[in-house]
Amino acid sequence: MVRGIQNFARKFLAYLEASLGRHLAYGGELAFWVLAQSLPLVFLALWVEGGPRPDLDYARYYFFAWIAGFFHPLWVAYELAYEINTGRLSPLLLRPFSPALDYLASQLGLLFVSLVLGLPVAVLFPVLFPGFFSGLELSRLPGYLLYLLLGFAFHFALAWLIGSLAFFLERSTGVLEAYYGLLYFFGGVALPLDVLPPGLLRVLEWTPLPYLAFRPAAWAAGWEAGTGYGVLALWTLWVGLLAAFVWRRGLVRYGAFGA
Repeated sequence: MVRGIQNFARKFLAYLEASLGRHLAYGGELAFWVLAQSLPLVFLALWVEGGPRPDLDYARYYFFAWIAGFFHPLWVAYELAYEINTGRLSPLLLRPFSPALDYLASQLGLLFVSLVLGLPVAVLFPVLFPGFFSGLELSRLPGYLLYLLLGFAFHFALAWLIGSLAFFLERSTGVLEAYYGLLYFFGGVALPLDVLPPGLLRVLEWTPLPYLAFRPAAWAAGWEAGTGYGVLALWTLWVGLLAAFVWRRGLVRYGAFGA
């Protein structure tokens, strides 16, 4: 068993190393992608001008919401759907490990490179908002990181589910367009959810949306925000199991057509 774990770790590290090299080779394109991820900073400018909280509160909130966005690997859905539709999935199925391992390594490599490329933007916050770090509580950092890891796991499972639907649908990724809208407005990217009517917020708290940007950012910024790790973990488990089911049924269909 120990040898098996060591073999798995060695192969995964090889995947990760290859992924880092591939993403670094296209650093220029990734820089534009990082800029595209900066939508929360646009909303920061709006809330600083007219929000009821102090400017520093919004600066901290949107900083952590922006960081959380890097942990949303939804591009897996597009890549997986493309490889299913074009038949390029077939060589990946010949490997001794699931293609999910290759995609996971790719997304981790993308995450690392993106965070590095985002550093120039990050250093602007303490410059534009003096005292930015002075009011932050380091004791909240582990909870914030746990949110990010759960958010990454949820979105990887969701992306795998949507991508696997390409076995059955011609354009499975179309649903992502609607999901992006929900994530921006009900996930806390466009606005802090505490400005919503309490009744609507209570309904949203039964969904994974508030725990992907709003709760992590509000928690790290020091706002009075409760935790919701259990809700997000349950959603991740449910979506992960559904993704595994669709993937297995899809492979049967894929093989039946001789792909």
